[in-house]
Amino acid sequence: MDIVGELHLTTLIKFKQMKKIFLLLLLPAFIACTDTHEDITQVKVITENATFEEAELSYFTDFITRNRETITATRQEDGSFTFEVQPEFPVMASITLGDRRMNVFLEKGNDLQIMADMADLENSVVFEGDLANENKFLELYSSSYEAVYNRQGFMAKMRETQPDEFTQFANTAMDDVMTAMEDFHAANPMGKTFRDYFTTDFKYQVYNHMLTYPMYLEYFFDAEEIPEIPEDYYAFLDDAVDFTREKLMVGSASSFHSTYIQYYLSENEERVSEDMSYPEMIMWVAEDAFEGDARKYTEAFGINFQFNHGDFHTAVENYETFKQSNDWELLNDMLATTYANASKVAPGAKAPEIALTDINGDEVALSDFRGKVVYLDFWASWCGPCMREMPFAKELKSRFEGEEDLVFLYVSVDDDEQAWRRTVEQHDIKGVHLNVKGMRHDVAQSYNVQGVPSFFLIDREGIIHDNNPSRPSGETIDEELNALL
Repeated sequence: MDIVGELHLTTLIKFKQMKKIFLLLLLPAFIACTDTHEDITQVKVITENATFEEAELSYFTDFITRNRETITATRQEDGSFTFEVQPEFPVMASITLGDRRMNVFLEKGNDLQIMADMADLENSVVFEGDLANENKFLELYSSSYEAVYNRQGFMAKMRETQPDEFTQFANTAMDDVMTAMEDFHAANPMGKTFRDYFTTDFKYQVYNHMLTYPMYLEYFFDAEEIPEIPEDYYAFLDDAVDFTREKLMVGSASSFHSTYIQYYLSENEERVSEDMSYPEMIMWVAEDAFEGDARKYTEAFGINFQFNHGDFHTAVENYETFKQSNDWELLNDMLATTYANASKVAPGAKAPEIALTDINGDEVALSDFRGKVVYLDFWASWCGPCMREMPFAKELKSRFEGEEDLVFLYVSVDDDEQAWRRTVEQHDIKGVHLNVKGMRHDVAQSYNVQGVPSFFLIDREGIIHDNNPSRPSGETIDEELNALL
């Protein structure tokens, strides 16, 4: 999950293992609510010594689907790049300038100008315009505090401190950064929207670390030395779980929300049926733990997960019910997009064509396998769950050895082609192997791949039979394949 970047989507895990496999990456914060009336925000970057012709501005539009808005600008004669954006909420946007990247805070209707010498970017950036002070503070935070209180800093403390010491470090982090913001604001006034946004963002980064700390202890300490968690350790949850609509539109708070769902499930294990799927567990938490906007947000989170990783038809039923009572328009719009994307690869849909060069340099297309059953696996060499499936995949293939009408088609989303080739060779992964550069590649997008591993079962006519079949480690995969064969 991070920037760190991936988070993407919480890894689906077996519920009984939840307390032991609770390692979640934290997401950066990008969005918070605002009340403005202008629609266009202009961001102008004036560069010196630029050797690139295009620049890119990107930001998340929500943190359930993690959709991005990306805008490209071309360099003008004066060295400037101009972006016109329409963020629905305040956002932390990423601006890519050649091989360099910088984060800036944006708010609807407030313009920002940035001057930068690309030969000395760290020391030359100057902010002007409506959001100048806000971005100056972010620059101060990045240079003076982020290295101490970032994820790596907290992980280091997790390895070496007792619970009381860790709590004190977390409290000190919030005191230091919040004091720094107020001191800066006293001399350089910043808008309330930004101050609220940044406060929520940083506090929930800290809350994320505090919630995951107890789960990390067994990895950092010998069994006989694992510290005991004091009864009052979780007192911070009184504030953290007070979710409002504004908080849930901040990335780190949204990340904490998904972490808290798993914490709540682990704490209420005896009340949750073992027969529940993970999306069903999310819906149970929505009803049992939340109300108001927090409940609606959790339901939308569960439905989105179900569309992408669960039973499509159940997701449609839940979606239709959700729409009848939900008045949070953003969630309705988000799920409408999720529904449209998932429908393209729902059971009964024609499988999108795949036409690529395989690992041996030969042209391969999905349509080449018409008349055969295809077990399609999107995976990556860096994906732990993917690699844990490989021994089971070998056993599965050995059980179907000689079945010429069954094709095991692997599509790697590795950006590093050599890592892909090396992994296939080292693990002796048999099958048809293709590679695309990341989950934003057209092929991965056409299959609505939201995370890896992702499996599809395609019938002899090229129709998707199941968009979420059992993994090779599943108890029913043989039955599923034999039924289609």
